[in-house]
Amino acid sequence: MITLIWNKKGLQFTARDDQGHSIIVDTDIESGGLDKGFKPMELLLVALAGCMGMDIVAILQKKGGKIDSFKMILKGEKNPEHPKRYLKIFYEIECKGDYKREDLLRSFELSRDKYCSVLATLKNTPEFEFKVL
Repeated sequence: MITLIWNKKGLQFTARDDQGHSIIVDTDIESGGLDKGFKPMELLLVALAGCMGMDIVAILQKKGGKIDSFKMILKGEKNPEHPKRYLKIFYEIECKGDYKREDLLRSFELSRDKYCSVLATLKNTPEFEFKVL
């Protein structure tokens, strides 16, 4: 569960999870925010990169790969009209270490096609239920 609370400053919020972790959600100054935190659409990319990154590294390590560094860059191409959803998401993965390239590629495929819950949610739109109090 995530709880989002307005910080009474611009359009800045604090999001908290059940374990007590928190993150600032904000927007740029031109849009009414303070530009002091992640924008919601950026957080979507963070969730996607985090999910796939964890999968890929874990699978590659299980295959005996030794990873020295791992970096994933995601860029989203947005619709210029509202809703400004992502029309396309580009991935760039850089992994350094001692592993077989085919194991890295297979780890990516397994994350993309089987394990990443975030990507699966984006591919298969969930049912939404709203309650406004």
